[in-house]
Amino acid sequence: MDIWFYVGIGLILWAVKDLFMGYTYLWEPVASDEDPWTYWTVLLVWFALGIGTVV
Repeated sequence: MDIWFYVGIGLILWAVKDLFMGYTYLWEPVASDEDPWTYWTVLLVWFALGIGTVV
């Protein structure tokens, strides 16, 4: 396994944490109740990057 496998695991864990916390970070904190489109878009990007680097 190379470093990108661990980077992918980290991104997936980060996205799971964001699901439970209800906010994520892009350039600034994005809360799910204030801006749901941006929140879910950022979360999907973190998941996609994580899956893409693990696989």
